[in-house]
Amino acid sequence: MAIYITQIDKHKFVCGLFWQSLSRPRELVKEATDLAKKIDSDLMILRMDQSTAQAGFAQSREGARRGMFSLGAVVSKTLALEGAYYDGEQQPVHNWLGAFKLPDGKWAYFAVRDANFLPNGDFAGTKEEVLERLHGDYGLGGWNVVIGDDELADYGFHNFNAKRIETLLPHRKDGSIRTHRWWGLRQLHAKKPWWPFAVGAAVAVAVGGAALWQQYQRKQEELERERAIEAARQKMLGNAGPSALPPPWGGKPLPTLSAQACVDQLSYMTPGGWQLDDYTCYADRVTYTWSRHHSTVAYLLAQVPGASVDLSGNKATYSERLNLGQAKAEALLGSKELLEPIISKLQLMGIAPKITQLQTQGNGGNGVPAPEWQEFSFALNTRGLPPVTIAALLEQPGVRIDKLTYRSGEWSIDGVMYAK
Repeated sequence: MAIYITQIDKHKFVCGLFWQSLSRPRELVKEATDLAKKIDSDLMILRMDQSTAQAGFAQSREGARRGMFSLGAVVSKTLALEGAYYDGEQQPVHNWLGAFKLPDGKWAYFAVRDANFLPNGDFAGTKEEVLERLHGDYGLGGWNVVIGDDELADYGFHNFNAKRIETLLPHRKDGSIRTHRWWGLRQLHAKKPWWPFAVGAAVAVAVGGAALWQQYQRKQEELERERAIEAARQKMLGNAGPSALPPPWGGKPLPTLSAQACVDQLSYMTPGGWQLDDYTCYADRVTYTWSRHHSTVAYLLAQVPGASVDLSGNKATYSERLNLGQAKAEALLGSKELLEPIISKLQLMGIAPKITQLQTQGNGGNGVPAPEWQEFSFALNTRGLPPVTIAALLEQPGVRIDKLTYRSGEWSIDGVMYAK
């Protein structure tokens, strides 16, 4: 998420932090610091509102600096203390959307569900960009209030509270902003060059697995010789054979596009009080499964009319179409050139992927051509890291994600790697 810095009064505020929920109440700072190291962030802030705790992360290379204030954290704290007016009274608010015009002409946007910022719920951009995000999230339903500038009152949002961004910042009697130290981003570990660690890890992998790779390469050379012999035989017989198989990776979206779309599409966490069991995202659809969790079928269907409830009335499912498009079939890398760097980067993140070589279709016989690529399936758990962060490490020629799954607060990724 892009960092945006704005100035209100004499103070600089930052939007676009990446927020993550924390689960260890007695070790919030340690948990957040460990997570910051894993996602390569050197700035963070902690917020604790309404019995929830989150950490917001930023990177100094994107322009953020120690001491800059998180605008989202300030606004959420004000609403946690003051609540909002809806259903005929001023009361606590846990699910809200906010859109505010900034002094420099840009707009800030916030989306908070169950007192936690959504993954893309801290954002700043043009008015058009913010309204597009606001209308998209509003259509998902389940919000207590929408809060924003007066000019948004005519858009028909229910329980709309008209407020300017300045009114959500605490002020002294003289009109100046009353700042608090906890608003500011804190500097974490001094960032060290990543490449010495990556090189060291790669060397360790290469040395430790040298014997296995030599055995693997010998097997591949034998297969290549067999294919060459078969090709020569076909040429001598004057039989060119059928057309080459189409590259399957050309019909699938790139990893980062898949991950970002799947994360953005996750909307129905607790519709009507039902508990999410799992959420699965493919290139063409997403599916949800929920458990009733002391709620009722009516409450669920009020928010997700298309949900299907089983005969027991305790389980429900729902699917939505998703169109991620197709990527071009780029030229492939060799298996060693592709796999070792990816394995090394994931190891640095504490992730151990399960990689298996698949039997590709076609062997050069019976009229079916032998493919010009190798195929490896992979499966991994992101271990609390954002799927988009892991997908960025997988962004290599011939690597594609087939499925992302969210279950019990954890993301897992399954896909295929193609190599020469």
